[in-house]
Amino acid sequence: MNSYSDPAERKRQRQSLVLELVAREPLGTQQEIARALKRRGVRATQVSVSRDLAELGLVKAGGRYVPGGTAAAAPASDPLTAFVRSAAAAGPNMVVLRCETGSAPRVGLALDQGAWPGVVGTIAGDDTVFVAAASAAEAARLIRLISARLSRPR
Repeated sequence: MNSYSDPAERKRQRQSLVLELVAREPLGTQQEIARALKRRGVRATQVSVSRDLAELGLVKAGGRYVPGGTAAAAPASDPLTAFVRSAAAAGPNMVVLRCETGSAPRVGLALDQGAWPGVVGTIAGDDTVFVAAASAAEAARLIRLISARLSRPR
């Protein structure tokens, strides 16, 4: 991360990386998350990781941190995991999510209400969600994060 960026930008980048890490790895403690961040060149204290987890709405389920709002929220109850079938780029700042028929509004709402860094907004049809990202890099990151969720066993 750029050490010259402002504190709010460093926090946003760190939180985005936390989301990416928990989507890819079974991280079950705040210390594991801090070590994973350190491996990626980001220094974070346990206190900042704890705050990030709370602000991002990550909860522990099945011995690992996952997106959710309550401790009962397991990955299978996540609309993205349950209903999204594919994620693809549609231009530099757009992502198209193909969903189960009738589930796109629920997926769009989950993205709008969730702590997804870089998501500016969504438009949902019946089986497709268009996601506007803040930048091409954020769009690519969103595709990676969602694709990682889709590759997990359901």
